[in-house]
Amino acid sequence: MRVSTLNVLAPGDVELGVVYASVEGVNDDSYEKCLKELVHKAEALGATALVAMQLVQSQFQWNRRTSLMATAVKRK
Repeated sequence: MRVSTLNVLAPGDVELGVVYASVEGVNDDSYEKCLKELVHKAEALGATALVAMQLVQSQFQWNRRTSLMATAVKRK
């Protein structure tokens, strides 16, 4: 699956919608878990790529989380 932080669609790509994933923790492992969940949700929609991906890591003492959001895209 193609993953990009850029919001540029390739010719023939169609937006399927926004996908979101969030997991506990703020470290490399939590990022990988979150990305895996995000890709799983996108693939369930039939996506072949994720564009405009954004990362948010909240580090409040009582709620450390890693969240990712992106636009799911499918080749036409």
